[in-house]
Amino acid sequence: MDLFNEDNFLHIFLNRVGDIVIANLLFLVCSIPLFTIGASLTALYHCMLRIVKGNNVGITRMFFKSFRENFKQATGAWLVIVAVTAVLLLNIRFLLASPSLAAKPLLLLSCGVLILVFLEALYLFPVLAAFSNHLGALMKNAFLFAFMHFPTTLACALLLLLPLLMTYRDLGLLPLYAFCWTFFGFGLIAYIQSLLMYRFFRKYLP
Repeated sequence: MDLFNEDNFLHIFLNRVGDIVIANLLFLVCSIPLFTIGASLTALYHCMLRIVKGNNVGITRMFFKSFRENFKQATGAWLVIVAVTAVLLLNIRFLLASPSLAAKPLLLLSCGVLILVFLEALYLFPVLAAFSNHLGALMKNAFLFAFMHFPTTLACALLLLLPLLMTYRDLGLLPLYAFCWTFFGFGLIAYIQSLLMYRFFRKYLP
């Protein structure tokens, strides 16, 4: 009968897996228009942070509540990040093909700015999910978190980039990777990142 106890490890584990799968599927469905990816990411992190906090009142309800409440800020932030990233990538491509002596330092500068944009994006959507403020303050806080807790930042970056790199390089296993990303990949990464970030987020949460 202990198997039916809500405090049983197996019961907790299966509930957690189910929550991650549901949140992952909701994230993918709500990201289909592409411009809504920012709002979907924020909602995904909102669910994962609530699970880590131990305040899970229903994944679907939490997801859509966060999606609605943060839609404007998250969508604006996402579009800005996409636009800046696109400009930087085009600039890097141009500089790589340029024979000019000034191209190399400009290339290094562009790569450095691109890394900063990536670090900003890594924290911005979890910060949007966890805190309420105007967008400028949230972007500033995301940037500060990225450098104040650099070991966590490095771990979160590797946690995201390594699976993406493996998927890109090993096309022979693409069906397996597609299955993983579809059902739990994004949700699992967001959950582990939320575990890491919540350790210092909770100091500033009510």
